[in-house]
Amino acid sequence: MSKITFKGYGIEIDAKDGEKLSECIRRAGLKIETPCNGIGTCGKCRVIARGDMYPPNEAEKKIIEGQENVRLSCQARVKGDVEVELFNIKPAGSEMKTINRGYSIEVPVDARIRGLEIECGEQLSSSPQFNVFGLGASRPGILRKMGGIERDKLSNFHAVLCDNEIIDAHSEKQGIMGVSIDIGTTGLSAYLVNLETGEVIRKVSGLNPQTEYGGDVLSRITYIMNNENGAPQLEECIVKELNSMIAKLVDGICGLENVYNVVIAGNTTMLHLLLGVDPVSIARAPYRPVFLHAIDISPADCGMDINESGIVTVLPSASGYVGADIVSGIIATGFNKKENTCIFIDIGTNGEIVAISGGNMAGTSTAAGPALEGMNISCGMRAEDGAIESFKIGENGEFEIGVIGGKGAVGICGSGLIDIVAQLLEKEIVMKSGKFNSKGMDEKFVSRLDGKKFKITDEVFISQGDIRQIQLAKGAIATGVTMLLKELGIGIEEVEEAVIAGAFGYHLDPENIKTVGLIPKGFKGDINFVGNSSIEGARLSLINRSLLEDMKREAQNISVLELSTRAEFQDYFIKELRF
Repeated sequence: MSKITFKGYGIEIDAKDGEKLSECIRRAGLKIETPCNGIGTCGKCRVIARGDMYPPNEAEKKIIEGQENVRLSCQARVKGDVEVELFNIKPAGSEMKTINRGYSIEVPVDARIRGLEIECGEQLSSSPQFNVFGLGASRPGILRKMGGIERDKLSNFHAVLCDNEIIDAHSEKQGIMGVSIDIGTTGLSAYLVNLETGEVIRKVSGLNPQTEYGGDVLSRITYIMNNENGAPQLEECIVKELNSMIAKLVDGICGLENVYNVVIAGNTTMLHLLLGVDPVSIARAPYRPVFLHAIDISPADCGMDINESGIVTVLPSASGYVGADIVSGIIATGFNKKENTCIFIDIGTNGEIVAISGGNMAGTSTAAGPALEGMNISCGMRAEDGAIESFKIGENGEFEIGVIGGKGAVGICGSGLIDIVAQLLEKEIVMKSGKFNSKGMDEKFVSRLDGKKFKITDEVFISQGDIRQIQLAKGAIATGVTMLLKELGIGIEEVEEAVIAGAFGYHLDPENIKTVGLIPKGFKGDINFVGNSSIEGARLSLINRSLLEDMKREAQNISVLELSTRAEFQDYFIKELRF
């Protein structure tokens, strides 16, 4: 048995011969991300390791060559005693920049969960009190409270209702709160909402802890396939993080007992993992999920720390790859009511797309991968302090760089990548094929090209391989748009509006979207950014019961196109790889 010591943490654990360093790190209660699902291609799980280990394999050598004492924790195996030092330790309080705002329609406050003061007075009827007022009460806990009200002959009491059923009762008025949550593959967002006024009181956001087990949906499903306890492991980590976020939301405002409803949107796999439901069938033909419908769950059944009489509502999905986040988004933005021909694109690790024309909606999803969120990119990172989020080349060739946090750049996030590639294409530094234009490049940029790397700053660069990753991602999304429109008998030139949802937010230049080719050539319509429409839909369904019914209906109305079953997908995809 070997000893693994973690420098700076005062932690030491035993390890078996041949155990991977990544497994040791997690057993020690520390975090390490493996966006490529531990196949040794992304290099994001690098650590400094000194001691007795087996030599690196070929995959690891490609990433760590020339870096002293650096190992890929997903590949490096323990042989004897080892000291490990983790990279990228973030200071306390640092957070991922998650877009917590989004455009949404206006709705009146008519929540499922609401308060009602009941004047008892002199009741001569022999019927139960709640029946007299046309209400139901079936939970043992509330029946016990009603018994106390009868015994004490209270003249009035304050009921908490879910639809038309009493779920809680108090002698004095209590605040009634709800929480809306968006579980993204990468990021989490949550709102605390006053269910009586509809006011958003506080917002918090953070990183989905499941990123430790893979950067995208398929990576996490693969982890579950390869680990017997994978599904409960991923369930535990997401529920723990959501409870932490809810605690932050209510801190200093109200108690957890005041939260009666949590409404959750997310892609279909994220919702399966939230409930500890094995999602493996989503990854295998015919790509069938275990559930798609909206579900009301008791907090105890899903481990959520809210009022025990409350309800956790999981929003409905349309298919295994067109999830509740998309259904929520199209309702929040009123996309389902549009009378013109439009497309809705949620840009993330899965490029989810819905098209509407003549009142008919069709949707699809394409595996864009995590490149547009900064993963699988040499200097890629999430939208955190130090990430380049905007980029422009001035008239004299000077670089105008926007960095999150306003300090020195240490990497590039998704929006920065789009800007950089678009500008390099515009200045003919990169050709339509995706190759660096080494022979035709303007002289003032030549010094920045070092082999297959183009320097953005002295420390941050974009490589030829990175540009290929962007091509693959944008090619997948553009192919999805093209094939979806073909299914509806529409040409790209007929589309009047593209609604862009997701983490790219409001600061991305629409022209850069067109230049890079995320939307196929020929598009002449408007591009409108709506931010995090998924959480906005969850918020609206929290405060207005009819919106939840709209979501249930529209989830059934979206005709889903499964691209992987279409023989022509590869042909379209190859065409869309060019910029």
